[in-house]
Formats: sequence, structure tokens, C-alpha cells
Amino acid sequence: MIRVPVQDLQEGQVLAQDVARQDGMVLMAKGNTVTAEVKSLLLRLEVEAVVVEGDHFASEEERQAFLAEMEKELFKRFSRVESDPVLMGLREMYRRRLHQGCYPRPRPQPPPEPEPEAEYQGPPVIYAKKDRKKP
Repeated sequence: MIRVPVQDLQEGQVLAQDVARQDGMVLMAKGNTVTAEVKSLLLRLEVEAVVVEGDHFASEEERQAFLAEMEKELFKRFSRVESDPVLMGLREMYRRRLHQGCYPRPRPQPPPEPEPEAEYQGPPVIYAKKDRKKP
């Protein structure tokens, strides 16, 4: 399952979870196929993202490599608090969620800052020879 922003939905994708409002009313049931009309409706209803069927990885080896890297990072983060059972429980819960397919969102990269444009200083000033000061 992949969580996808509504504006990035492609026609033909299948919803993997119900789309519901905050009050619990189901707007669209899982299993529906995304069409242009469905995408338009979700945008009008201001739904930010939906979960669709699919996978982030091209192969099982790629998935296992990703999980190994995420676990390594997770254990590194919690390495200084190994004596705290509550935090170790939290680490284990997060590790299990990773193996269930709940991957963290990639951190958005800030857009590159545009190079500042040189301010226009006007035409170059040319002084007459008599206006120049002698050193």
C-alpha cells in the first residue's frame, strides 16, 4: 500500500483503504478505481492523500535492503536509551510497523533558492578629466 497525495493520483490506481471524513462518513470505499472524476471529487472535498494498492519497490531484494537500512537507522537513534524499557518498547513497535509496510514519508527537500538577480545600477558614470581627483 502506498499513501499518495490526491494531486499525484494516476487513473487506474485502486484505493486500498476507505476514504472518510473526520466525522467518520465514508466518502469512497476501498476497491474503487481512480478516474478523472474521482480525482476531481477528492480535490473538491479537500482530501489531502489516499492509500492505494501498489508497492514502492521493484523487487523483494530492494525491499529487504531498505528495511535493513531503516532498522540500522532506528537502532542508531535509540542506542543511547537502551536502559529505558518504555523507549525500547517504542523502538520495537516502530520496527514492527516497518515490517508491516508502513514506511516513513521521504523528507521533502527544500526547493533550491533562486540566484539573486543583480540590481540595475543604471548606466555607468563617466567623469570628465577635469572632475577626477589627483592622488
